[in-house]
Amino acid sequence: MTEKDASVRSVDRALDILDCFAPGHLELGLSEIASRINLAASTTSRIITTLERRGWLIRDAQSLRYSLGPASARIGALGFSGIEIGKVALPFMRELNHIYDEGVSLYVVQGDERVCVECVESSRPLRRVIKVGDRHLLTRGAAGRVLLAWLPEDRREELIRRDPFTSEEALKELRRSGFTVSLSEREEGVTSIAAPIQDARREIVAALAMSGPSVRFEGPGFNDKIAKVKRHAEQISEALGKR
Repeated sequence: MTEKDASVRSVDRALDILDCFAPGHLELGLSEIASRINLAASTTSRIITTLERRGWLIRDAQSLRYSLGPASARIGALGFSGIEIGKVALPFMRELNHIYDEGVSLYVVQGDERVCVECVESSRPLRRVIKVGDRHLLTRGAAGRVLLAWLPEDRREELIRRDPFTSEEALKELRRSGFTVSLSEREEGVTSIAAPIQDARREIVAALAMSGPSVRFEGPGFNDKIAKVKRHAEQISEALGKR
C-alpha cells in the first residue's frame, strides 16, 4: 500500500467513526465505535485521539464516552445554512413582525446551545434586542425549550441534569400543545412565545419565537399571538417541504 493509499484509508476510517454518531447514539464508548466500524480498538483509539485533538470529538471525563465536538457542530451549522432556512423563513417572520411589531427570531441547535440564525427587530423604542449569532442554553427560554423538547431522550436528560431549569413533564406538554411561553425567564419583563419548525422529513429543525416587553403581551390578545406564532411556524415548515 502506498503512502497516498494509507492516507486515504485513514480519512475513510475517521469519517466512519464520525458516521457512528446519530440521533439516539450521541454518546459512544471506544469499544462501541470499534465494533460499529469493525476495526481493532487500538487502531480506533489512535484515530479518535486525532479527532479529539482537532475538536471533532470530545470525551466525557467521567463516563469516558465520546460525543461530537465543536468542530463537528461548526461544520454542521455551515451545512445546515446551505439550505438557507433563514431565507425561507424570513418572509413569514416579516409578516409576523408586521402584525404585532414585536421582535421575531429563528433559532437552531448548535452543540449544547441554541443560536439565532435570523431575526426581525421591532421598530418600537421599547423592544427586546436580538442579534444573529446570539447563543443561549437550550434549557432556558421559550425557543430553547422547543428545540430541547424534540432532542433524543438521553440528550434531553443530560442537558436537564446539567441545568434543571425545566423538566421532562414540561417538555411533554410542549410536544402536545405545539408551543411554549417564557415569562421573564432570561430577562426581567420580557415575554416570548415559540413554536417548532419541521422540514420535509418532519424533523424539528428550528424554533420560531416572538418576544417583547411583557406589558404588551398581557391581556386578551395573548392567545391570538400564540395562534399566530404557531401558524407562521407551520407555514415555514410547509415552505421547507413538510406535507
